[in-house]
Amino acid sequence: MDLSTFFQNISEHKKRIIIGSSSVVAGVAVLIGYLQSGPNAEMYAKAERSFEKWEESSHDEALYQEMKEGLYQAPDLSKKYQSTITQKLLIHGKVDEALTMLGSSLSRVEEDVPFHVSYAKNSLSIEQGHMQQALESAVALKEQMGNLARNVAGGALLYTHNLLRIACLQQELKNRPGEKAAWEELERYLEENKETADTVLRNFSENNVNLSQYIAERKKGL
Repeated sequence: MDLSTFFQNISEHKKRIIIGSSSVVAGVAVLIGYLQSGPNAEMYAKAERSFEKWEESSHDEALYQEMKEGLYQAPDLSKKYQSTITQKLLIHGKVDEALTMLGSSLSRVEEDVPFHVSYAKNSLSIEQGHMQQALESAVALKEQMGNLARNVAGGALLYTHNLLRIACLQQELKNRPGEKAAWEELERYLEENKETADTVLRNFSENNVNLSQYIAERKKGL
């Protein structure tokens, strides 16, 4: 399945998840890695088990409540699994709870990982449907990162996902010239950064999405 078919078959809500919260892919994944601290196995064993049970059946409300109670007693463990929990909540339509969980951690680390926090905050704007605001923020982040992308932990990957976000937002806003320019910029960056390109393309391929093919199709149609 290519991205063209993919976008045609998902709801507007899930489009926002793909553009914004896959979110969690470039920005929050690194953010959570920064926050993570090793839990005490004895102290957090119950919370670990409750999370594992919920992860296997994340639609189960009783397991969700049990997991929440367990992680409340183990805040460091909650930080460790925050990215996974946020994504699953979004998938199951628990948008408000997902946004609350995502937003709660940002202010604590903004000084240390400002680019990742900016990306994550922009994900909230997208989830709330503020596409023009999100585009402006994504463009501003691109300019702020500039040549610093390679010198920040996870920076090249974040920069690539932000370029992809810009192109998708231009598409959502039906700005054809802007979209074409954004796809071309993303293509150039991928060509110049082979290692990052391999990682990004592999991630999409694992979800049965051929990103390179989609970019070519979008450019051809523009």
